[in-house]
Amino acid sequence: MAAPPPAAASLEAEQPLSLRQAIQQALDTHVKTQVNKEKIRESEARAREAWAELNPTVTFNASQYNRTVNLASQGLAGQSLPIPAFVGPFYTFDSRVQLLYTFLDAARRWRVKAAEVGRLIAEQELNLARQQVDLLTATAYVNLLSARHAQQAGLADLALTNKNLELARHQKQQGVAAGIDVTRADAQRVEQELRQANLDDRVRRANLELARLIGAPLHTRFLPDDSALPVIEQGLTPESATQIGEQNRVELMVARLREEQLGHEVSAADAADSPTVGLVADYGFAGNTPSQNVFGTHNVGLVFKLPIFDGGVSDAQMDALKSQLEQARLQRHDQEIQVEQDVRSSFLKLKLAQQQIVTARASLVLAQKEMTMATDRFGAGLGTSVELVDAQAKLARARDAEVQALVAYQLAQVELAASMGKPELIIGGDKS
Repeated sequence: MAAPPPAAASLEAEQPLSLRQAIQQALDTHVKTQVNKEKIRESEARAREAWAELNPTVTFNASQYNRTVNLASQGLAGQSLPIPAFVGPFYTFDSRVQLLYTFLDAARRWRVKAAEVGRLIAEQELNLARQQVDLLTATAYVNLLSARHAQQAGLADLALTNKNLELARHQKQQGVAAGIDVTRADAQRVEQELRQANLDDRVRRANLELARLIGAPLHTRFLPDDSALPVIEQGLTPESATQIGEQNRVELMVARLREEQLGHEVSAADAADSPTVGLVADYGFAGNTPSQNVFGTHNVGLVFKLPIFDGGVSDAQMDALKSQLEQARLQRHDQEIQVEQDVRSSFLKLKLAQQQIVTARASLVLAQKEMTMATDRFGAGLGTSVELVDAQAKLARARDAEVQALVAYQLAQVELAASMGKPELIIGGDKS
C-alpha cells in the first residue's frame, strides 16, 4: 500500500515571528483579554447603576376604575346616620406625574464609592490578564526555541551516528572491525532516529501551543527569532527587584483595591440605620372620567425614614462584611510576602541556570574532544565501537544539557520579569 501524502501543513513555509509580534497577537486574540474587556464594561455599567440610584425618578401613572364601596363595613352606616350602607357603582379617573428624590442617603453613597472601586478592579484585572498572556506567550515562545535547538542538536547527533556507521562498515571491509561493531553502530543509528522523531514531534507540539495562544491557524509553522532575550537581572538585587514588584505587581494592586472596596461596603452597611430624607411631588388630573369632573390636583412633601429595628439583618450583614474585609487584609499581606518570595526564587533560578550553562559548555567541549579521539582511535584500529558509541552518547547528552541550561536561564528571566510585575522587560522594556 502506498504511503499517504504528507499533510498540507507540513508543506507550508515557516512563518517568521518575533517575540514582540507573538505577544501583540496574543493580546489581540486571547480569550483572557477579551473576557476581561467585557468585565470592564460590566463594572462600568454597575457604577452607572449605583450613580443612577442617587438621581431623582419620575413616573407617570394613569388609572380608570369602576368602583363600589361598602360604607357599612367602615362604620359609616346605621339607623342614626342618613348614609346608605352601599354606594356605587361610580367611576374614578386619575392621571399624574410623580417625582421622587432621596437627597440624603448615606448608605447609597457608600455603595456608589464601592462600585467605583469595582470599576478600578476590573481595569487592573485586565492589566493582570494582559500580563498573564505576555508570560504565557513568552514561555511558549522560549519552549519553541528550545525545541528547535534540541531538534538541531539531534540532527547533528544523527549525522554523526550515520558517519560512525559508515566508518564501522568501512573498518569491517578492511578487516579491522568485527560485525558486532557494525551492528552496534546500526543500533545506535536506529535509537538516534527514534530520538529524532521525538524531537521533531516536540517542535510540532510547541508550534501548536504557540499558534493556539496567539490565535493563529493551528497548522502554522513558526520561525522564531533566534536571538537571546534581553538580560534583565543586570543592576538588580533581590531587594531592589522586590521594591519594583511591590509597586508594579497587579495582583497586589487588585488585593489593595478589594480591601478598599470592602471597606466602602462595610461603611454602607454601617449607614443602613441612618435616616433618609426625600422629596415627593406629583401633579395630575382627577375626576370620574377623563372628561367628567376633571380637576388638576397636586401633592408636595418631604419623606423622612429612620430604621429602628430590622430583626438583626443589618447586624448580620455587617459582621459578614467585616469578616470579608479581614480576609482581604490577610490576602493582601500574603500577596506582599509572595512578591518577595517570587523575586528571590527567580534570582536563585537565574544563578543556578548560569552555573549550568558554564558547566554544560565545558562538558560539551570535553565531549567533542572525546568524540574526536574515539573516532580517530577507531579509524586507526586502536579503539572499539563501544568507545565510539559511548563517546557519541556523552556528546549527545552534553548538547542536550547545554540546550536545557540555556532554556532554564531564559525561563528564569521570564519568571523574574513576572515577579516584578513588568513582563515588558522580556521584550526590552524599561526597568524603572
